[in-house]
Amino acid sequence: MSAEGYQYRALYDYKKEREEDIDLHVGDILTVNKAALLTVGYTEGLEERPDEIGWLPGFNETTQETGDFPGTYVEFIGKKKISPPTPKPRPPRPLPVAPGPTRPDSDSEQ
Repeated sequence: MSAEGYQYRALYDYKKEREEDIDLHVGDILTVNKAALLTVGYTEGLEERPDEIGWLPGFNETTQETGDFPGTYVEFIGKKKISPPTPKPRPPRPLPVAPGPTRPDSDSEQ
């Protein structure tokens, strides 16, 4: 299963100012999921003008970082089919027993 996304190339270096930002270096390739753009008020066709979108939530393929970056620092490269993120493997973990229905204590009623 794949989703629609967009790719951008960093035109300038950017040093992150907030924890949710990512660093950019000239030439870095960034991928943005179309669904993520919808959460920031994206409208069809605006992906080609990232400076008009503002902050874009994406993934830096060069540094493997995920976060926000300024649209004024990148240029649109094109569309890209992207895969949903692969969950990180976790060790097996036992499930807790589900609580049963609450029943009145029959011994105390008699």
